[in-house]
Amino acid sequence: MLKGFRGRIFYFDINADVFHLEKGYHYFEDGLLLVKDGKVLKAGSYDKLSVEVTQKYECIEFGNSFIFPGFIDAHVHSVQTKSIASYGNQLLQWLQTYIFPNEKKFDNTEYAREHTRFFFQQLLKNGTTTAVIYPAIFDASVEAVFETARMLNMRIISGKTWMDRNAPDYLIEKPEKSLKSVSGQIEKWHRKGRAHYAITPRYAITSSPDSLKVAASLLRTYEGLYIQTHISENMQEVAMVNHSYNDHKGYLDVYDSYGLLTPYTLLGHGIYLSSGELNRIAQAGASIVHCPTSNLFLGSGLFDFHKTIEHGVKIAVGSDVGGGTSFSMLSNLHDAYKISALKNNLNFENSSFNTFATMNALEAFYFITLGGARALHLENKIGSFLQGNEADFVVIDPSKNQLLSYRLDGADTVEEMLFAILMLGNEQVVKATYLMGEEAYPFKV
Repeated sequence: MLKGFRGRIFYFDINADVFHLEKGYHYFEDGLLLVKDGKVLKAGSYDKLSVEVTQKYECIEFGNSFIFPGFIDAHVHSVQTKSIASYGNQLLQWLQTYIFPNEKKFDNTEYAREHTRFFFQQLLKNGTTTAVIYPAIFDASVEAVFETARMLNMRIISGKTWMDRNAPDYLIEKPEKSLKSVSGQIEKWHRKGRAHYAITPRYAITSSPDSLKVAASLLRTYEGLYIQTHISENMQEVAMVNHSYNDHKGYLDVYDSYGLLTPYTLLGHGIYLSSGELNRIAQAGASIVHCPTSNLFLGSGLFDFHKTIEHGVKIAVGSDVGGGTSFSMLSNLHDAYKISALKNNLNFENSSFNTFATMNALEAFYFITLGGARALHLENKIGSFLQGNEADFVVIDPSKNQLLSYRLDGADTVEEMLFAILMLGNEQVVKATYLMGEEAYPFKV
């Protein structure tokens, strides 16, 4: 069945270059997105496409609302929603005080299902259509994530978050036990429907050498696995890793030496990486996931956005709830903008780079759509309205925010409109979210 969705359509061309995004986007003030069997058929000017298409189709009119490819949250914890907005102090103390005790509850199947459903509802009501998810160490929490995503027909990347040291006893599991349960989960869920499996050692502090060897063995055994973990988020964390792995050259080398740095590696945070480490990440084809609201909330530090892209590293953006304080990728973008402005000001006098510009609106939207998809190697499925892509999209209605609507009345360019949306928008302006051309939010029940 052919469907049409009419509104102000914006997306990046599949060949867009991160350094020249002003030449790589499509915008249609009165646009039409045509969807057939859950896939994008065409996107373009309403006047042109409505004449070209001879087949009958249902057309849903969104007026002055914007239609964007669905937003990508590349780092979020399904088991931390109850801990959002918990007084944090610093990362390691926050984990011990709030996060670990809350994750313990996900050993219960019914609890895991109930709270995971709520978690997915928050993603969808914020326009997120693809998420890279950290559950807990318990199988019940992992199953709840994959089961809910399958029910929604939502594209996700996820996998058991394991720890085998430096954590409460109730969250520690021997590597051989993790190997057994993870192998079973991979067989059950990986590349089934819209699901992908990610090997997920939490971070180096809670991972013994034996645990990292197990992770590497899984990567060798199964094709197409992702690996996700945390790196260089907090100065105390970096110091502890350097102490416990003092025979390595640094934090990145811990993962690299065990064969965990691949094109499908997603490294959360990456605030305190050296130029040499960034070069190695780029060489490996791995990606960094910037988590702006979390980094500000926990006082972790200021991610160097321009230094990272100048080294050729792919970037995605993550909400990192519950360290992050919002599921809204728009809210995360406006914090990313502020971080880049602060970092550029601090770096200006001694930077060796030629780029002295704060993250702009095109870059910001790129990293939660096509750029995020590229970081996940999914650009031929999501992230743009390329013909044949899965029709995941979000409808942003500025009239739901009086101030944003007022501001857009004076916007003269596409970039100015996008900047106003990312600075003033949040879940309030999400009118609808679609998965494979079917409305997933507002919720039917």
